Amino acid sequence: MAQLNWLVKALSAAIWEMGEAFTGLEDKDVWVRPHPRLLSIGEIARHVGMGEAHAFLGVDFESPFMLLASRYYSVNIEEEVRLEMGSEAVYAEIKRIHQAVLDSWEANPHESEDPNPHREGWTWGQILEYQGFHVAYHTGQIYSVRHLLGHETVDN
Repeated sequence: MAQLNWLVKALSAAIWEMGEAFTGLEDKDVWVRPHPRLLSIGEIARHVGMGEAHAFLGVDFESPFMLLASRYYSVNIEEEVRLEMGSEAVYAEIKRIHQAVLDSWEANPHESEDPNPHREGWTWGQILEYQGFHVAYHTGQIYSVRHLLGHETVDN
């Protein structure tokens, strides 16, 4: 269990770093694609939030991020979705989802090899390992989109 608690903390650190990527982001740029084949910051964040909610809380979790188009790039790139949410609201939803995950985990912690009912064939340990990577990977994409839009970002 100690290993999984460490991974939960690592996931929280990745969520915090994503917040740094939102620092100074103007609302007008949240849903702008820097190129037709690249996702916007909002679309990337929506994908991350949906992934975390789905992996830990299931498909019935209520969030504006729980859209089928958010699941995979190949669908999302063809189905551009812009939500009526600015920068602060998008990151606030990421934090709300993450807090729901933390609350759920605290109420019902799991062992590493326990099967995850929300992702067939995956254990809770595998989900935690992957989600930390997943958030960090897409945070890097957010920084890249910001750079392509000509933004100066915090030192990451």
